[in-house]
Amino acid sequence: MKRTMLWSVVGYTAVIGAGLLTRHAAREAYRKTAGAAPPENPGRRDTRWREALVWGMASGALVGVARVVGHRLGDEARRRSERRRPRRALKHPGD
Repeated sequence: MKRTMLWSVVGYTAVIGAGLLTRHAAREAYRKTAGAAPPENPGRRDTRWREALVWGMASGALVGVARVVGHRLGDEARRRSERRRPRRALKHPGD
């Protein structure tokens, strides 16, 4: 596997993991502050507009921040690994 492909996989895995963890944390925070579970389907008629909008804005913002952080941390890890990689001296076939 090429190095760039490996770092792409690592980066996307970090972003997905950060999004899932953030989504779970957002649900738990909503349960504790609102005293109820977040709306499973904000489009249902029994969900109040206020609940649907608050949940949509809060979860969307948190997951968006987590994705940006995941991308930044992944890029930083890639840059650090490239700096530490030893450079090979070019050798001529006759040497």
